Amino acid sequence: MSVPAERKRYLVVGPRPSKPHEWLSMSRYTAGIVSVLEPVADVETLRASHWNPPVLARRIPGRYRGYTPLPRRWPGRLDLVHFTDPYVAVHARRFAAPTVATIHDLIVLDFTPFWPPRQTYLRSIAFQSLRALRHLDALVAPSGHTRARAIQETGFPADRVFVVPVLVPDHFAPPPDPAREERTILSVGTAASYKNLPVLLHALSDPALAGSRLIRVGAAFPPELKQLAARLGISDRIDHRGHVPEDQLLALMHTSTVLAQPSLTEGFGMPAAEAMACGLPVVASNGGALPEVVGPAGRVVPFRRLGPGPADLDDARDLAHALAAVIEDPALQRQMSASGVAEAVRFRAPAVRDRLLGAYSAAAAR
Repeated sequence: MSVPAERKRYLVVGPRPSKPHEWLSMSRYTAGIVSVLEPVADVETLRASHWNPPVLARRIPGRYRGYTPLPRRWPGRLDLVHFTDPYVAVHARRFAAPTVATIHDLIVLDFTPFWPPRQTYLRSIAFQSLRALRHLDALVAPSGHTRARAIQETGFPADRVFVVPVLVPDHFAPPPDPAREERTILSVGTAASYKNLPVLLHALSDPALAGSRLIRVGAAFPPELKQLAARLGISDRIDHRGHVPEDQLLALMHTSTVLAQPSLTEGFGMPAAEAMACGLPVVASNGGALPEVVGPAGRVVPFRRLGPGPADLDDARDLAHALAAVIEDPALQRQMSASGVAEAVRFRAPAVRDRLLGAYSAAAAR
């Protein structure tokens, strides 16, 4: 009679938020990793900071309340430790088990200036985190684009860097009775410069999108984007929803006409993957990993400019025409919806679990 194999014990370490909406996408990513692993292993979770705060810092009211500092050496048996961001992978040497980290993108190196001081600090943290990766046994990247950049920037051996897509949970699925609003464009994410929101605003002002409305989910527009919208005469066509609970985001993906993602770069492009899973057509730029994520299911607009700088008005025109082509063609919407749902199988738990466990096996073999 065969003896059942003992379940593996994994520790998943994610960044610890100190403000509302800080590390929100990272929290969702960490929860996704845990949900993928729980059917096949025993999983513990831990929230950590880049710095292991000393006693004095932990006494600052509210800042580190409830924070348990990491010991010099982690006690107990673990089969593997997965750091869900390089920011916390600096603690890898505290663990005797094999270690893996997810490197989501290199955007901080490409789009964060050296000045003002806070930006310089963020870049220094990023470089420290990247240097710490040399102590790990394997890296996980959400896309082939990010994998190539990670190898280039860190010098990590290519045979130990694995592509594992981000999980799209099962509840991101098409509605049973689709009832989409006409001419509504959904935009989801931060207002960081790499999201290329000026191009989206210029596109909305194009005659091809006359009568269309933009539904904006995520960080509020900074003053310069508000001023641009006012100058273009489109402020009254933008519906700012701010940060919304997941059920409201899901509802918007069920009722909008199309998702626009004109980013200059993306390490993965979670809104595009979630929209596809919901049957929402996607129009995206060719920035970073977006062509990989969208695949043949969406419309990829080749942009002329994919680096820092002013909005390219030719890119805005092309984006507007691509969005209009989808908005004005219900048959095309249905075809893109079906294709998106089929393509999103790549981001579901079974596919993600197989790739993740493959990376873990390679790390453990070292």
